[in-house]
Amino acid sequence: MVDIVDLAQPIYSGHPVYHTHQKTQIWTDTSHEDTAHVFSRELGHEPPFTFETNALLLCDHGPTHVDAPRHYRPDGASVDQLSLERFYTPGKAIDVSHREPGEYISVADLETACERANVTPNDGDTLLIRTGHYDDTYPTRAYSENYPGLSADATQWIIDNGVTNFGVDQPSPDTPDDLTYPCHTLCKEYDLPHVENLRNLDRIVGVDFTFVGFPLAIRDGTGSPIRPVALVEE
Repeated sequence: MVDIVDLAQPIYSGHPVYHTHQKTQIWTDTSHEDTAHVFSRELGHEPPFTFETNALLLCDHGPTHVDAPRHYRPDGASVDQLSLERFYTPGKAIDVSHREPGEYISVADLETACERANVTPNDGDTLLIRTGHYDDTYPTRAYSENYPGLSADATQWIIDNGVTNFGVDQPSPDTPDDLTYPCHTLCKEYDLPHVENLRNLDRIVGVDFTFVGFPLAIRDGTGSPIRPVALVEE
């Protein structure tokens, strides 16, 4: 048996997004009422079938999503050019929720969190980092306003441990107070994608799981919404 833990935040009109990004809007494009009227007129009687569709306006970095190297620099790989193997990997999850908004997550924080969770990031792993920000603030405005961030040294530690992808349960792995973006800057240097706006990480801290979170094949995309899950063998 496999327990599927949903790591994606819900997508709806006005859900919290990073403060510079397009807000998500969803509206009815064609309604059951519309198609019932058209079909009834054409058939001359009540139709046996109607349909409804929605239109979505969203940023490729709006809901739970992955950042592609194209997001960091113009010549970086776009999301459709990334190997899908990077999004189907062994997973590790740790907890650094003692850090407050605006504070840096240090190397010592990561090492202590790994020790407490009894996990060791290895080459090819996806490392998910629970800050607790989603649980503490979502869906209030505070979710998008301030949160902790990975220091440059902590980001380098993640890179040096060989992970192929990492993720956080907040809008960015950088605190918005630091416009030098130390984490994104190192991701740019090492072509490392990462996932933002996760949830339910408390359910997988210290648990062996497989991470699955495929991006959409958006041509020249700087990122993509994903539906990430943790597959936990029972």
